[in-house]
Amino acid sequence: MSRVRGSVVVGAWVLGAWVMPGACVMMAACGPTVELDTDSGTEGTTQGSADASASADETTTPPSGPCGENDTELIGGGPPGPSGYPPPCNPQQEPGINGYRCCSDDPAAVGGALPAYQGKGIDGDVPYFSEINNDLSQFGQCVRVGDLQGQGLLAGGVEGCPIPCNPTWSADEVQTVCGASRVCCQTVELQADDCVQDSTTGLFRPVTGDDIGVLTQWRPVDHDTHQDPNGSACLALAGGDVSGSAFQDCVRQLTVANQRGYCMALGPGQLCPLESPGYVDACEALNGG
Repeated sequence: MSRVRGSVVVGAWVLGAWVMPGACVMMAACGPTVELDTDSGTEGTTQGSADASASADETTTPPSGPCGENDTELIGGGPPGPSGYPPPCNPQQEPGINGYRCCSDDPAAVGGALPAYQGKGIDGDVPYFSEINNDLSQFGQCVRVGDLQGQGLLAGGVEGCPIPCNPTWSADEVQTVCGASRVCCQTVELQADDCVQDSTTGLFRPVTGDDIGVLTQWRPVDHDTHQDPNGSACLALAGGDVSGSAFQDCVRQLTVANQRGYCMALGPGQLCPLESPGYVDACEALNGG
């Protein structure tokens, strides 16, 4: 699978930490019934979609070995990709050792609400794949959480993890979750397999959980950066009831990489790398962009 890159600036080593130029990880304060394909030989899988794709490259393939095994930087896991972040880790498979934690970057919450992270005063609901449910996520970054305690998430077990956010939120929603003067930067690039052709516009766009049963079956092999392929974590959260409203809502909130990120502080005039004017994402490239 080819990757599409624009003119983006990645990070630099600063005092042993990998950060984007002038940036640091800073924190402030249902449709039709879904039927997932569980007869594909991968039912109940906890394998990340990056592992299922033979063509995944360094920005979507988690580093070998446990999170924190050999890392010395604040955000570890290997050399950075175009987003400025290292390769993602999988909280289900490598939760973290040696003071590191594989911190989810997925803010999806019950009912499509903002995630009501503990102690942040956010009017929202329970996050499905971050904070207290961090280890249900399959995408995150390996973070030395001791360096961010008091600035990031406050819940036990993930204290010091960066605050997950959604880059597609409105400016007001980003400010509510991230705090004033913060932005939400996407952590992982979209890949071509993450795009579907919209039946109304005819254009390619990132797939979402609303497309399940119509444009996708959400199997591990269907997309490259999709959260919870086959819906196994959603099923666990729903107590095994595939027809109930809890499962239906959870799978509707599933997304790919364009809706996962961290709250960041950027310098004047700076942008998140994947928002650079010269950057073309995988779906835009399929549309001739």
